[in-house]
Amino acid sequence: MSAAFQIGRIAGIPIRLHITFLAIIPIVAYIFSTFTATTPLEVLGRVYDLSYGFAAVEPPEVRMAYSFAFAILLFLCVALHELGHSFVAMRYGIKIRSITLYIFGGVASMEDIPRDPSMEARMAVAGPGVSGILGAGTILLSLQAASLLGGGHPLTTLLWTLGVINIILMIFNLLPAFPMDGGRVLRAWFASRLPYVEATRRAATIGKFFAVIMGFLGLFGGGILLVVIAIFIYIAANDEEKATAIVVPLEGVKVRDIMSRDLRTVSPDTTVPEIMNLMFREKHRGYPVMEGGRLAGIVTISDVQKVPEERRGTTVVGDVMVRAIYVIEPNADAAEAMKKMMEQQIRRLPVMEDGELVGIVSRSDLLRAIEICTGW
Repeated sequence: MSAAFQIGRIAGIPIRLHITFLAIIPIVAYIFSTFTATTPLEVLGRVYDLSYGFAAVEPPEVRMAYSFAFAILLFLCVALHELGHSFVAMRYGIKIRSITLYIFGGVASMEDIPRDPSMEARMAVAGPGVSGILGAGTILLSLQAASLLGGGHPLTTLLWTLGVINIILMIFNLLPAFPMDGGRVLRAWFASRLPYVEATRRAATIGKFFAVIMGFLGLFGGGILLVVIAIFIYIAANDEEKATAIVVPLEGVKVRDIMSRDLRTVSPDTTVPEIMNLMFREKHRGYPVMEGGRLAGIVTISDVQKVPEERRGTTVVGDVMVRAIYVIEPNADAAEAMKKMMEQQIRRLPVMEDGELVGIVSRSDLLRAIEICTGW
């Protein structure tokens, strides 16, 4: 079962909530209900004492109501931040699969990251730009509310706090900590001077350095949330560095160039001992399953290993094969095949053309192609 669920669409983009998001809303609401920092601000000759945080709001029921409203509005602003990236990407013809809100913020799932440095830079700054506009707008609204309701009114506090946080988010996201927005701008700058893989490697190294610094700051007074963000940045930078090193060398290579055409298929009636013997003899870890001339599924060594030993003699492939099959066309890019395998965490893809099985491409085929293309 997926850990995220869809709550709606904006401009055709599915908006999804991860279960961790449901946990962070009350945490953020509680944290901001426990403190207040007052800032005197002079506007047009009048001084307003604007409050950041809701601890001074009374009674407690009103304090928590405004704190929860702030937490929900904050993550709505995070979603708008991601929509900023997405709208710019869509202008360049890049498909947006979804936007998912996590405990640490939002993530836009894009079909591809543009290789054009100027395009990537524009996409990267769009999100912080939205946060900056939201921050400036809500700060101006808070000043208007202060003039009408007073600097200590809960609505003034809500708008001021939301504005300050959006400005902080803008600045934070512009840090050159890849794969954050500032790190993507840095990668774009490197990519205008270096090969794309090397540009990603350098940006990821700097991103991981920033993640380590954030982690130490979080451990020694910055709070557990900063540690969580640091871990996410480090892992994300490492993963994107590896993925880029794998996918980029495959660009221009087609699936038909590397797929295996000499296919061995099995039927659903093949017994588990028979398929295990076949795997042992031919040193293959998976086979397409054909039934009535059509592809019915795929069976792998992990599928047959799940069958208890005492039941293997009476179990057939049709009982254990995977029926939800991911396939690819022979004219598709090999990089697309690798992305699909990584996303679905599978090791092979049947190759279909005009409804016919014409081959199979495995992760080993792709890794061999990478070795050849990079001269390893």
